[in-house]
Amino acid sequence: MAILQEGSLLAGIRGRIGNIVIYQWKNKVCARTLPAKPHKKRARTIPQQAQNAKMKVLTPFLKQVKPFLRTGFKHIAEERNITANNAAKSVNLLHAVKGEFPNQEINWDAVLVADGGLLKPENVKVIISENAFNFTWDKDITAIGNPTDRVIILLYNKNFGRVHANYSGAQREELSHTFPMKPGYIKNNTYEVFIAFKDIMNDEVSKSVYCGRFTN
Repeated sequence: MAILQEGSLLAGIRGRIGNIVIYQWKNKVCARTLPAKPHKKRARTIPQQAQNAKMKVLTPFLKQVKPFLRTGFKHIAEERNITANNAAKSVNLLHAVKGEFPNQEINWDAVLVADGGLLKPENVKVIISENAFNFTWDKDITAIGNPTDRVIILLYNKNFGRVHANYSGAQREELSHTFPMKPGYIKNNTYEVFIAFKDIMNDEVSKSVYCGRFTN
């Protein structure tokens, strides 16, 4: 609110001029501006809606596995000066959602829970027993991978929002790892299963490998 001085150009006017209202209050002539009209939001285009829907599809999963992403995307996050969660969102938005809007869903084969330059596990096989997930992978015939790299494993149960993880499993050269679990967590449960390698000295990782969906 502004108080107009007597004799000024607007002092003798009452009412509205444009977005200014002039009125008398306690023997004083005052002026105030009207609030701006809210801008109408533009309707989102189909591509914009589709991108937003991708986020909604991925976010519940990425939120639940956030602690694992801190390991799987640690180096990329540091290089780009962003959070590990944002690094994971960036790469998974590109390929990890399938279907046409509005019928979109997670493309598990393309999901990455770790991303890095190490040689990834090859020809991974998983066998479920009563109380464990048993992993095997092929020997590195390239001699590029460090034999002492260790596996990191993620098991994700969507129905119960349950996550099981191992951040320092068997070494690359051992060619197998047993992930023990209570039978009650295995029987009648479905898991999306991922594996990757990690260098225990500098925390560098490989790209993760999606092993598949397993129900026992």
